[in-house]
Amino acid sequence: MLTMALVGTLLLGACSGGSDREQPQDRASPSSTASHGGDLSSLSGRIAFDNFDDVWTIDADGTDLTRVTHSPWPEFDPSWSPDSTQIAFRSERSGEPEIWLMNADGTGQRRLTAGLSPAWSPDGSLIAFSGMEGLSVIRPDGTGRRVLPHTEGGEYPSWSPDGSRIAFDSNVIRQHTMYVAQADGSKVVDLASVGEGWQVDWSPDGRFILFTSHRDHPDNYTDVYLMRPDGSAVRRLTHGLGQTPAWSPDGDHIVISAPGLFIMDPDGSEVSALPTPGLGETTLPDWAD
Repeated sequence: MLTMALVGTLLLGACSGGSDREQPQDRASPSSTASHGGDLSSLSGRIAFDNFDDVWTIDADGTDLTRVTHSPWPEFDPSWSPDSTQIAFRSERSGEPEIWLMNADGTGQRRLTAGLSPAWSPDGSLIAFSGMEGLSVIRPDGTGRRVLPHTEGGEYPSWSPDGSRIAFDSNVIRQHTMYVAQADGSKVVDLASVGEGWQVDWSPDGRFILFTSHRDHPDNYTDVYLMRPDGSAVRRLTHGLGQTPAWSPDGDHIVISAPGLFIMDPDGSEVSALPTPGLGETTLPDWAD
């Protein structure tokens, strides 16, 4: 489920690639230090995201902003296929959350199944999603749907790079508790000791998981955090505002919503704003080659 609209400033701390050193002094907010329209030319790949109404895509260098869906109903939460040719997304054209597929240019749209928060497996053979019975998987052709055991209320799944595990969150027992399970739903590891977190994203090298939390706020403000897959070495990456993080395919950058789209290095430096003029709040980015 989508987080509430956020306001405020984003102050970036430092994350030394998972080291256990203390954080240095907070950095200034993107509104004052981010490179708005600056040099993004070294970045490659394409980022899909939404503005709560439609799915959009943009090159990571800030060019070729394209509206992919053109619907009177909400369509959002895009997920790239591993070969970057298709996008799974959530549509509410029926009045209920459904997973749909489309080509990268928005053509060939078709309904896949009821559910939300889709995520492609690394080999493209399965899509994990949140279903009524729990975290589920289905083949892109619509066959083979099955519910993963012991994942009631599971949402925002993210596959490990080798496809053997899935990280997700659930708020059935506790508020936004994170879990890691084998891809078949077995050996579910409860990360309640880490504290509240959701919107997880596994790093391309498998060493870290990004997540969103408002653990350090008495209100609905959120920040982006990093941890190891076993829940250790938690690091706060933003201070005051940040949500829906996603890794670049090479793991050298992170894109977040704050609430516009910002790209930063994993150490909290080199913050750049992606230009999305006129779109309002943007969220739930996914970065593909």
